Amino acid sequence: MSKDKADAIPKTKEECFNILDEMLSDEDKQSIVKMDDAFELHFSLGMWIRNKWIYPQSQEDVDKLLRQFDDSGDEDMPLFIHPDDYSSTILEAYQEYLKSKE
Repeated sequence: MSKDKADAIPKTKEECFNILDEMLSDEDKQSIVKMDDAFELHFSLGMWIRNKWIYPQSQEDVDKLLRQFDDSGDEDMPLFIHPDDYSSTILEAYQEYLKSKE
């Protein structure tokens, strides 16, 4: 993956998945699929997501991105309390995405 692509901040759920798909090996993806809980990635890939995608953005941009991961349909409800929750939500959705591709 090119440095520019790896440094890109995704604006959509699909862009998140595309970047992760290109960045991770097939072996990494299989490991994620087999995990009982994507939280196992909290201090590795989760930290990378927080540092590259969450912290560099404004809260408004983060909210726009993360609303795409919210299935509640409640536009006024706060999505998350702490940035750690942001990366967990992305990782859980990515794990489900990978499982759906099998």
